[in-house]
Amino acid sequence: MDQHHNVGQHDSSNLVTIFLQHRVAPNMLMFILILAGIWGLYKLRTQFFPTFETGYVVVSVVWTGASSEDVEEGITVPLEQELRSVASLYEITSSSADGLSTVFLQFEEGTDMATALDDVKDAVDTVTTLPESSELPRVQRAIMYDLISKLMITGDVDLQELRYYATDIENELLNRGIAKIDIVGMPDQEISIEIPNSKLKELNMTLGQVSARIAEQSKDVPVGKIGGDELNKQIRSLDQKRTMDEFGRIPLLADPSGKFVLLDNVANIMRKDKRNQVTTFYKGNPAITMSLLRSEKSDSLEGAKILQKWLPEYKKKLPQGVDIILYQKRWELIEDRISILVENGIQGIILIIAILFLFLSGRVAFWVMMGVPISFLAALAILYFAGGTVNMISLFGLIMSLGIIVDDAIVVGEDAQTHYDRGESSFGAANGGALRMLAPVFASSLTTISAFMPLMMVGGIMGKILFDIPMVVICVILASLVECFLILPGHLKHSFDNQHHKEPTKTRVYLDSKFENFRNDIFKPLVIKAIEYRWTTIVCVVSLFAVVMSYWNLGYHSFSFFPSPEGKWLFADVSFVAGTPKEDVEEFADHVQKALYKTDKKFGGGLVTSSVLSIGRTSPGNDGVFSIGDNNFWLEVEMVESDQRDVNNAEFLRQWRTYVNKAPGIEIYKLYAPKMGPPGKDLDAKITGQPLNILKKAAEKVATHMRSYPGVTGISDNLPYGNEQIIFNINAQGQILGLTSQEIGRQLRGAFDGYLVQTFQDGTEKIEVRVSLPEKETDRLSTLSEFAVILTTGNTVPLAAVVDLKSDRGYDKILHGGGKRAVNVTADVDKAAEDTTSGEIIADMKRDFIPALEKEYGVDISFEGKAREQNEALADMMIALMLALIIIYIILAWVFGSYGWPLVVMCAIPFGLIGAISGHIIMGVDITLLSLFGMFGLTGIVVNDSIILVVFYKELRQKGVEVSKAIAEAACRRLRAVILTSLTTIGGLIFLVFETSLQAQFLIPMAISMAFGLAFATVLVLLVIPAMLSVQESSSAILSKLAEILRAELKQGVKAWLPD
Repeated sequence: MDQHHNVGQHDSSNLVTIFLQHRVAPNMLMFILILAGIWGLYKLRTQFFPTFETGYVVVSVVWTGASSEDVEEGITVPLEQELRSVASLYEITSSSADGLSTVFLQFEEGTDMATALDDVKDAVDTVTTLPESSELPRVQRAIMYDLISKLMITGDVDLQELRYYATDIENELLNRGIAKIDIVGMPDQEISIEIPNSKLKELNMTLGQVSARIAEQSKDVPVGKIGGDELNKQIRSLDQKRTMDEFGRIPLLADPSGKFVLLDNVANIMRKDKRNQVTTFYKGNPAITMSLLRSEKSDSLEGAKILQKWLPEYKKKLPQGVDIILYQKRWELIEDRISILVENGIQGIILIIAILFLFLSGRVAFWVMMGVPISFLAALAILYFAGGTVNMISLFGLIMSLGIIVDDAIVVGEDAQTHYDRGESSFGAANGGALRMLAPVFASSLTTISAFMPLMMVGGIMGKILFDIPMVVICVILASLVECFLILPGHLKHSFDNQHHKEPTKTRVYLDSKFENFRNDIFKPLVIKAIEYRWTTIVCVVSLFAVVMSYWNLGYHSFSFFPSPEGKWLFADVSFVAGTPKEDVEEFADHVQKALYKTDKKFGGGLVTSSVLSIGRTSPGNDGVFSIGDNNFWLEVEMVESDQRDVNNAEFLRQWRTYVNKAPGIEIYKLYAPKMGPPGKDLDAKITGQPLNILKKAAEKVATHMRSYPGVTGISDNLPYGNEQIIFNINAQGQILGLTSQEIGRQLRGAFDGYLVQTFQDGTEKIEVRVSLPEKETDRLSTLSEFAVILTTGNTVPLAAVVDLKSDRGYDKILHGGGKRAVNVTADVDKAAEDTTSGEIIADMKRDFIPALEKEYGVDISFEGKAREQNEALADMMIALMLALIIIYIILAWVFGSYGWPLVVMCAIPFGLIGAISGHIIMGVDITLLSLFGMFGLTGIVVNDSIILVVFYKELRQKGVEVSKAIAEAACRRLRAVILTSLTTIGGLIFLVFETSLQAQFLIPMAISMAFGLAFATVLVLLVIPAMLSVQESSSAILSKLAEILRAELKQGVKAWLPD
């Protein structure tokens, strides 16, 4: 009996044999894994992208009425000085806008965010120089909420009626389980008490005194308790006013006749929308939009079910003319993309099954195939306990694992089948196949894990999003190892028992004979020639590798960091110069909408499904913050699915732009399609290091230069000019009267911005009560010069007598990066329109333009956004690659017990790169970040076939077979297993490679890398690795002979020196 047969009769001291000998253990373990997987699948949350820690803390402070410059100096700078020393801080940025300071703190990966939040709060508490009139700082973590859908309530009715329904809808959906709802288009309201200057003079009171009087008369006062244990009652005053009539009845003072002067007698009291509020319209009618969001712990599809069940019920309550419309239904996108991946996965499984039955006997092929669902379910259980979710990325990881998952089972099953066909017993063949393949399969799995695991180190947003791919693959490999060695051998033994060494079917004989003919008549002579002409073989492959890499490096094939699939949303983002009348903004917004529908009609109509106009705001920036002001508007356009129309977004936008006649006074004008992937724009030039006026000039030059590149659209900077400012300085007369800037500023703030008397809750709304001059007075410049300044003596003096006034132009928003003033010039790149990538444009700008501009203005310019994300991700991947190669070498050295053989096996890695890059060239697809992820996985997979080949060669050499014959025989023996494992892996991915849906395009590059890379590497592994083994063995023999000669010479030399 040969050595392999003896392996099958191994003693029962190992776990593999114990499970094989036990009648029910393999099946019981299989049922446990299946049940655990079903439980995991039931509990796993469904969402679009994986959940991950954002690592951000946001500090915001409201200072009503303050300019952006005042906010920067009075709030932002003091906060930044304290916060920049917080532990584990990675980056600090800030925004100073009119009335609002926002500081963003990004922490290093792995930071405990609860501790970070406490540290930030402690640092903020130490800032004692914030303006007295500013609100208390608000410190909160940036929590990621995922959109389920947007809901809009609209109709030809008054906005106040829509407010009632919006509030009711919010309460109902929150009670039913929607995690969070953001409402836009329902302006915050206030009770405004406007008193003219003339009335104040008649009363001989100031606005401040009136405010104090109202505050005294409108409050609930808890007093205490009265009575003993048996009669215990609370005493309280309920004088909080909540309606206009109640405030109107507040007495201010008594007139000479003793009659009270009520507030209603001298003031105009009304409940109205606060200034600078967002109003929303749909088809010309008022609308209120609601973003329905899920939390990190909730399920997007469950949220969609809640919404779909609630909607028809609630619509019955609505009056005629009021309607609820759903748009941006993100759950449909999730379902569509999951459906695409599942469909490709099912097709891949069918192809894998066909391949298995083509090469293996029916029963063996069946149990090898059963490893797929068993391992998948086990992997889902592991994924659940590891905190994973079902999302686009994890599903792709499962599809990518389809072929990998059966590789182990194929190797064990094929080896067991071969030995059973040679006459071994069922137990001996099954047990021997598992034990013989234990070391090489375990090593192969470790090399694949080693290739994927370092990818979990990639940082940044993209690293967090793609983290699920290596995690899922590793879970699947671990599950497949358990299935392969503890479950499969028992099923193989049972299959062999039922065969009773009976004659195979005619089909099986025919297929096996054809394979034997191919192996003996075609492959074996070919591999012998490759070994005979080994240097020619190696030089040809190295030359091919050099040609392919040169083709890429010389720029003949593009690299695109993260291509965005064609979406169904278009945006119009417009900002006029501050101070532009709201009517002009609304008129241009109407013109843009008409141009939109004219474009839709141009392409046949029916492409635009909805358009929602928001007056008074911009689109959210990279930080999620949008600017508020009547000079802005944002138009959200939803199109039909990109797969269902012939016109792409770029073509539609180009036509839309031709129909828009830009109005004068526009500062920002962008018609664009938002892109998926990492946050940030394609082009984002950050300029720092000089005063704002210099930064603005440099930004304008960068914007002008960007316009010279074809395909660059949506160019803008984030340093827009603000309202015209009136700056006052106390003159000599004012100084003599003892006036200060702070005192005059306080009085002016109270008059023009109003005195906030109190805030009370009205249902779900927070209502402010504010006392001020009438708008018709505050909107007149003459009111400012006529304003009566109150002196410490109680007398008054005209403002114009004590201050000098001058006008200036400020900025709407001031940004800081790392504590320095900064401006970002951003733009989108339409690669579909012009064959240009953002990377090529950035490289060109850095060549001459950027250095010259830095020298001209003395500024520092860096590229942020996707460019920065790309640089950080690629740097992390280089480290991960080095780590992966080192780990793979260590594993191979351990398996082979050699320092040289691992290097031979690892030479298969570049072979895979030849195929991966060639695949992108053949398919006409750019190499992307996901392509690189696929190449990483390829490094582990292509090594696996080489491992088994070298293990068999090693066994043959131990039997004394000559080197060339042993290499050729090892290649022939492992031909079936190598082809099978490669075909099943390629089969699992091939349908995704040729997927035509635009929604799957961003995943295809990774599938191309693995499918083409493995296909090419398989051919080369079977021919080039034998040639390299031959070279390595010859080199080792030569080195051994040289070492013997050196030792002999050294020994002879030593003897010559020694005395007789």
